[in-house]
Amino acid sequence: MEATKARAAGSELGVGGGLDRALFSGIAWTAVLRWLGQAISWVGTLYAARILKPADYGLVAMAMLPIGMARMVEDLGLDSVLVQDRTLTRDQMARLAGLALLFAATLAAGFTAAAHVFASFFHEPAVAVLIVALSAVFIFDALQIVPRAMLQRDLRFLALAALAAAQFAVASTTLVVSAKLGLGHWALVLNTLVSGLVITVLLIWLRPFAIAWPSNLGSIAASIRSGWRLLVSRAAWYGYSNADQTIIGRMLNKEALGAYSIATSLSGLPIQEISSIVSRVVPGVFSASQEHRAELRRYFLLLTEALAYLAFPAAVGLALTADRVVHIALGPQWESVIAPFRILCFYYAVYAAQVLVSHILLWTGRFRVTMWLSILGVVCLVAGFLVAVRWGIVGVAWSWTIMFPLLSLPALIIAARIMQMRIRQFFAALAPAALACLIMSVAVIALRRHLPAGLGDLPALAAEAGAGAATYALVLLIAFRTRILGIFRVVFARGSGATV
Repeated sequence: MEATKARAAGSELGVGGGLDRALFSGIAWTAVLRWLGQAISWVGTLYAARILKPADYGLVAMAMLPIGMARMVEDLGLDSVLVQDRTLTRDQMARLAGLALLFAATLAAGFTAAAHVFASFFHEPAVAVLIVALSAVFIFDALQIVPRAMLQRDLRFLALAALAAAQFAVASTTLVVSAKLGLGHWALVLNTLVSGLVITVLLIWLRPFAIAWPSNLGSIAASIRSGWRLLVSRAAWYGYSNADQTIIGRMLNKEALGAYSIATSLSGLPIQEISSIVSRVVPGVFSASQEHRAELRRYFLLLTEALAYLAFPAAVGLALTADRVVHIALGPQWESVIAPFRILCFYYAVYAAQVLVSHILLWTGRFRVTMWLSILGVVCLVAGFLVAVRWGIVGVAWSWTIMFPLLSLPALIIAARIMQMRIRQFFAALAPAALACLIMSVAVIALRRHLPAGLGDLPALAAEAGAGAATYALVLLIAFRTRILGIFRVVFARGSGATV
């Protein structure tokens, strides 16, 4: 019965036809509006930083630390459950919304009551009133869960992207105006509260929903259980994502931690930006096609190949030119960054290759599998970091690059079974970008050996980047032109598309 409903829902959304147009237009709008929003945010932040004092930022950072940790669990994992489970009735969604709102109110009350405890911990009395004010974000976030999930399910990616850009704009405007008015650290609080309130109102206006008291828990028990498993997965992810820096800070020294942090930020920046844009769109599309395995497999392979075309050359290019990038961006005093920077670039290439595997597990409802794989990841990676730290930050970087691909294999095997996909199809999707990067690497290394010894880092980087990009593009056009054109035809094909 439920499977029949899901298949019917997928048919209504145009699986196999309109989803193509919705997917790629969604990615395009998400990219454009995300970058626009970030540009606005940076302008506002830099302007306000000239007016506000470091102490203002410090006070708000203290208040946001406990608030931010609680926000990791405030949605009870229901944001993903509502997108994935298309069999939920209107009454069930109303009860889940009521449960989320009740939990948010409890968090807000708890933080209000404990505000002075947190303030005492930081020895800053002013933190207490900031925590009380910021606890309102729990209510805003709870009210956003259902409309955001419904917009994802409706494939209204333009609306979601526009809302994200609007939030950046409202927050930046509030920050600048409040700072100009001399409100000090309250400017940083108000930009969070005002933007949260505005976006909450807009979401409810775009996608109204009902709220009911969370009685008859038996009817929503399965959703609550799935949400709990997702929270465990997120906690495990948070654990292993921060364990490397925690261990380095504890067992080495602050200089090593600083170098490793910079290496992580530089190596991951382009890959995370590319993958995050796609990750904002695929939930609705994968959820809509979860009962249509051939279509789900097609989207997975198509997007994996497209991600590889963008992420692989970025990662390999950064690895090849890491010394130039560090010298130009940071200066020669940061030599210790270069080695872990290079190594972590290859980890991020693997990360980009498998980033959609977790989405397959999530949006086909494999929350339990995701939870246990995340627990396995945190146990193995933390153990690996503890051993590898003996060799310094380079050892920790190598532990990511060696262990992460191995830990990704079980998830890939399970996802392949879900999609009825052969593992070799996955690696075949990565092969064109990988081969082109290999030839690109040979070209760049050969060029480096013939560059004049006295050439500065900036012109050398420009020459190497230009040669690498040209070689990469040429290999793809010569050896894989048919595949590239096939992707372009899918991306720019005219179709009915879902309304965004």
